[in-house]
Amino acid sequence: MYSNILITNLDNFGRGISYLNNKIVFVENALPGEIVDLKITLEKKKYAEAKVIKYHNQSNFRIKSACPYFPKCGGCNLLFYSYENTLNFKLNKVKALFTKNKISYDKDLEIIKNSHPLNYRHKLNLKIVNEQIGFYEEKSHHLIPIKECLLASPSLNKVIQNYHLLNLKDAELTIRTNTNAEILLIINTPEKTPHIAFDKLKSQIKLVGVVYNNKTIYGNNFYYERLGGFLFKVSFDSFFQVNPYITTELFKLIKTHIKEGSTVLDLYSGVGTLGIVASSLAQTVYSVEIVQNAVLNGNFNAKLNKINNIKFMLGDVGNIIPKLNLDFDTLILDPPRKGLDKNTSTFITTKLPKTIIYISCDLNTLIRDLKLLSSFYELKEYKILDMFSYTYHLESFCLLKLL
Repeated sequence: MYSNILITNLDNFGRGISYLNNKIVFVENALPGEIVDLKITLEKKKYAEAKVIKYHNQSNFRIKSACPYFPKCGGCNLLFYSYENTLNFKLNKVKALFTKNKISYDKDLEIIKNSHPLNYRHKLNLKIVNEQIGFYEEKSHHLIPIKECLLASPSLNKVIQNYHLLNLKDAELTIRTNTNAEILLIINTPEKTPHIAFDKLKSQIKLVGVVYNNKTIYGNNFYYERLGGFLFKVSFDSFFQVNPYITTELFKLIKTHIKEGSTVLDLYSGVGTLGIVASSLAQTVYSVEIVQNAVLNGNFNAKLNKINNIKFMLGDVGNIIPKLNLDFDTLILDPPRKGLDKNTSTFITTKLPKTIIYISCDLNTLIRDLKLLSSFYELKEYKILDMFSYTYHLESFCLLKLL
C-alpha cells in the first residue's frame, strides 16, 4: 500500500492520475486534488493501475453517487460528478486530444446535452450467473448483482425487476426497448429449453418478442421506433442508437448539412436512420451495411416512410466500396469503434466528395481518421453529443469540407 498520494488529474477514461517512482498510475474512483492511500492492482513496465484504500481528503467536486453499485459495476465512470462536471470533463478531454494531435478547429467546442442524463438508455446487455442478474465488474468476470440501473429506461428496469420470470440460471440477456416502452428480449444461454413464465411476464411488461439462442420463440424478432418524424423497424441484431433524445438531435444536424438535390453515399448505414433522414433533402441516397437484417429493415423502413430515392446495398464497407462506381458529392460515415479501415480511407481520398459528415462513438479513432483526411479536408463543424451520459464515452458530429 502507498500512503498520502496526490491525485493530479483525470485521464480520458475518468480515472485519477498519480505518479509513483516516476511511473504514471491510473487510480479508479479518484479525483484531482484528493490525497489517498492506494493499492496497486496491475503493474506494467510503463504504468500501473490502482484502487483507493483510504481518502485523506476528498475533492469539493465529488458528489455522493445515487447508484449503490458505483464504482464496482463498471458500467458508469463519472457518477462521482454532477452532470455539468461530466460535460466539462468531456469538453476538456476533446480539447486536450485536439491540441495533442494538432487537429485544427478554430471555433469554440460545443456540447449537446442529454435532456435526461439518467434513465435514458434503451438497450442493456446483462449477465445472469447462478440465477443472479447484473453486470461484470470492470476487467473481470465477477458479477455485480443489481436491482436496477440508473442509466436504463424505466421499461428496462421493469425487466430487471422481473427477470426471475425468465427462469434462467446462466445466460447473456440483452434488453431493447422503444419510446413506447415495448420490450424485445434477446437471450443466449447453454440452456436449450426455455422455461419462461410468459403469462406473468406479459402482465408486467409490454413484451413484443423473445429471441432465444437466435430462434424467435415469442412474438417478433424486431420492434418499431418512431423518432424525428420517421418510423423505423429494428431487428434484434441490428444497430440502433441507445439514446432517443440525442438521436433526434443528431437527425437535426444531418438535415442542416444535406444540400437539396445532392447525391449521398451513406456508409455503415444500420437500419437506414441517417440515410432516410438525408433522403428528405437529397436527390439520391446509397446506403451500405454489413448486417443482412439491417439492410432488410432499411428497405422496409424506406417503404414505411414513403421514400423512394434510397438504395440499400449489403456488404462489408471495406470490401464493397472499391467496387462501387458512383458519383456522389456527400458522404455520411457512422463506423464502429475501430473507425475507417484502409480501403475506406483510400476510397475517400480517391473520390474526394465535397462534404463528409462523420459520426463517431470513439474519439481516438476519429482523431486518427481526421489527421489522415486533414490534407484534403477542413473540419468546419464539430459537436459533442452526450449520447452516453455519466460515462467517459461521447458521440462526435463532424462536418468536413473539401479544401
